Amino acid sequence: MNKILLSCFFAAGVCFAQELSEIISPTPIEATEASPERFSWETSTPVPAPTPQRMVPASSSSSAPEGPTIFDTLRGHAYNPFGTAGAATAVEDLAITPSDIYGKKFFYGDAQGIGYTAFGLGENSVMLGLDNSYPNLAALILGFATPSFGVALNYSVSKNFSEVASTSIRTTNAGDNIGVYFSMPLGQSILYANASWLTYATSVNANASEDYSTIQSNLGLLGRLGSLDYDAYFNAIRSGGTRTASNGDKSVDQNTFTGAVVAFNVGYPALRSEKARVIIGSNNSVSMILIDEISPPGGAAKLKSDNAIGVVISPNILAEVSLFDNWLAFMGASHKLSLLSGDLDRNTQSSSMTITHSDGTDAVAGVRYQKTNWALEAQVSGNMFNNPFGGFNGQNMFTSFGGFIYF
Repeated sequence: MNKILLSCFFAAGVCFAQELSEIISPTPIEATEASPERFSWETSTPVPAPTPQRMVPASSSSSAPEGPTIFDTLRGHAYNPFGTAGAATAVEDLAITPSDIYGKKFFYGDAQGIGYTAFGLGENSVMLGLDNSYPNLAALILGFATPSFGVALNYSVSKNFSEVASTSIRTTNAGDNIGVYFSMPLGQSILYANASWLTYATSVNANASEDYSTIQSNLGLLGRLGSLDYDAYFNAIRSGGTRTASNGDKSVDQNTFTGAVVAFNVGYPALRSEKARVIIGSNNSVSMILIDEISPPGGAAKLKSDNAIGVVISPNILAEVSLFDNWLAFMGASHKLSLLSGDLDRNTQSSSMTITHSDGTDAVAGVRYQKTNWALEAQVSGNMFNNPFGGFNGQNMFTSFGGFIYF
């Protein structure tokens, strides 16, 4: 009975937590499925799959007592969607920091269409992932790790090749993408870097061609500083469309921009014991966007260049408690507070400042049943401010359900 009462108070406490809210998006590009989450403009064109925003490995986490605990186990897709620093490693994090693949032996599957397996290859380790990327395209993920470093490749292809009237035509569909990832341990920290290319709208290469793509790269360091877990990174992005006429004249789309982000995410173990812990985190970033000056064809008036600076503060909470011998419950909550200052209407004579909260607190609740060599996880989610029980509306009873087999 005491354990049941404890779990009820735990759930109620998270449900009524108050946080800050969401930033506006400065970019004119239509939003797509996120990943890797290293770029902070909320509706920018991100690079697809895999999609973790939090990248602190269990080996460097200070959020649990010293020594192995129930919180150190590799987790599934349902766990920690808000990127709380200091949480355990989730399976999709392994593609972002592939050095963590080393020593892992498991199979993981999720009902959302996710499958990962890692196994030994000589003295090293290999991972194969079958995941989803840009909304509905499948992605192949390959990873390789040694004790000193790890590398991974994410690839999702969607192209058509044809020939019409002796003209070769290559069409690249939205979602075609490739990403490469590298990481290496540095003591209790991990240095990581990645780069990726995404075609975000249908592109054609023929006598006249159109290309709509986003290129971005990230360089970061995650680890522990005193009692704080952190993930600090720099992101650079270039996105837009280029058109080449049959006579060779080139022009760029009006949504073409260059961006840069500096971010520092932290997590603090506010409460912890052998059976429970609560991590309070804050994901923070400062971003700048520069929109290109455009000279439309036909002598139309130029579209002036513009720029803006955005600040995102996203407080978050992750809590876990051991309910019974084989049951672990976890819950999380997050909002965003955003500040945008600058001019994005191509009028260089004006400027504005906007402060925006998210519509409500996003929250998830989940449960994990674990045995020695297998585990099951399930998660429901909803917007707590608008409807605390939105996850139980009968339409999304389980937003994620998956399981592990450990070897």
